[in-house]
Amino acid sequence: MKPTILLLIFSIGISNPGWAQSEKEQIDSYFQKAVTDYNVPSISAGILVDGKIIWTGTAGFSDIEQQIKPTEETLYRIGSISKVLTTALVLRLSETGKLNLQDPVQKYLPDYPLDKKGPIKINHLLSHTSGIDHYKGKETRSFVHYENLRDASRLFESRKLKFEPGTRYKYTSYGFTLLGAVIEAATGKSYADNLKELVLEKAGMTNTSIEDRNNMNSAQAKLYKKKGNEIIPDVDNDLSNIYPAGGLISTATDLLLFYEAWRNGKLITNDHVDQMLKAIEFNGEVLDENAGLGWNIWKHNKHGWVCHRIGGQSGTSALLISYREQGVTVALLSNQAVLDPIWEITNTLIGFGLDHKK
Repeated sequence: MKPTILLLIFSIGISNPGWAQSEKEQIDSYFQKAVTDYNVPSISAGILVDGKIIWTGTAGFSDIEQQIKPTEETLYRIGSISKVLTTALVLRLSETGKLNLQDPVQKYLPDYPLDKKGPIKINHLLSHTSGIDHYKGKETRSFVHYENLRDASRLFESRKLKFEPGTRYKYTSYGFTLLGAVIEAATGKSYADNLKELVLEKAGMTNTSIEDRNNMNSAQAKLYKKKGNEIIPDVDNDLSNIYPAGGLISTATDLLLFYEAWRNGKLITNDHVDQMLKAIEFNGEVLDENAGLGWNIWKHNKHGWVCHRIGGQSGTSALLISYREQGVTVALLSNQAVLDPIWEITNTLIGFGLDHKK
């Protein structure tokens, strides 16, 4: 589906000198009011325009009970936005020769069962065409801690594939768990260390990491959810079963830094950037016109091509979106598991960003 939204805008946390103070005050005022209007505990956002972060803001309480307000360094879960970072990591490893996207999983994990429907290749995992099912039921909120991603992948390794790998598109977070296990086996280093070395450090993302329940960061926002109109604490589940798919914590500024480094070819080649923005195909036939590698892609009838990624899980709603042809990108994070307000707030921020370009 194509979201009917406009666009958000950000910058490295420094106001653009060409931006009138009244414009900044207008956004600040709206942003503070949005917390009450949409009944969310806290939000953190930033706007990137033509490669520069022109505005950042926070509002509400990262911890309601303790009345702690968020700062630009407050950490939020980013859910499936993690998949975009993992995709960039895998493509970078392929560029350095550590991985071959056409290799079967068994080259790196010889003990991983081979399904009779056919071998799963690395590119199948990247493109959600592996046939591995998405997690269900209680597995969506796991409380088990896994020491490595190969152990986590044993959760689903004996389950039958839904179809022959490569022939259909089916969204799956577990496919990215297996991808992480392949990364660890191919490099001899943890997924977290690979991500830090090849993505986070290169993009200048000093406030992004896996969420380790055994070593929690005190800067992380508390998790909340809605019960009717009441905001109550959400479950503190363990994300080690899905680190590469949805287990990262970050800030709005860091996500904008990632986007700009990715867009400029600082993380992967321009050819791979283009590949991530291309609809997934099988034998020349598009399997899902809105699914690229990591990104959702669609064309706005006025503003051109857009890529975005939503993150939604216990205690978080997150959005990273770019109207690429307009040069406007937005990151928005909240510590509440309700996505609708995030889209609506984003709509308004997008409007501010587009107006700034006039």
